[in-house]
Amino acid sequence: MPARPLGKAAASDRDHVFLQAAFAIRLPAGHQVPPADEVVVIHRLDAESGELAWMPDGHTYCYGKIREGYSSYTCGRLPEKPPAPGLLLTVPGEPDRVTTEDNLDKVRNVSFVIAEGGPARFDHVKRRKGMGPVHQAVARFPSGRMVTFLTFDRPYGPLDPEAEICRSDQHVCFPSAEVPH
Repeated sequence: MPARPLGKAAASDRDHVFLQAAFAIRLPAGHQVPPADEVVVIHRLDAESGELAWMPDGHTYCYGKIREGYSSYTCGRLPEKPPAPGLLLTVPGEPDRVTTEDNLDKVRNVSFVIAEGGPARFDHVKRRKGMGPVHQAVARFPSGRMVTFLTFDRPYGPLDPEAEICRSDQHVCFPSAEVPH
């Protein structure tokens, strides 16, 4: 059974153009466009761009990043063993646009994370200069299990290995860099 978004994470009428743009491109093989009530809108940038995710079951996820004429999807299965307590998956930062030597100062890397549990707030604990805020949205499975989808951006280039993000109760923390599986 699929996870359903909670609160402001649910797609609404204002997201119609965004969802059209998001699903105008082909998804990775073996994955289908979900019904709108299963789409979790993590971050709305404007009427046609942002970040979204969905989980058709408790083991499969898809994450999409839609920008001005540039879209990408990552779909797959959660690792058999979580990389850290409370952390289900990290997808390292991917550029938010096509990069050239002329635009590196405008390119941002956007990372995607799935954490176990509900609405406790995540934020940077050790923050590198230029790091964007942590955006998050919660989804609930019919069983009651909840997951939190997170995205955050940073300047293009290497990441401070000390940078860390934690849940407000400090029970779940992880480096801003990719956590190995």
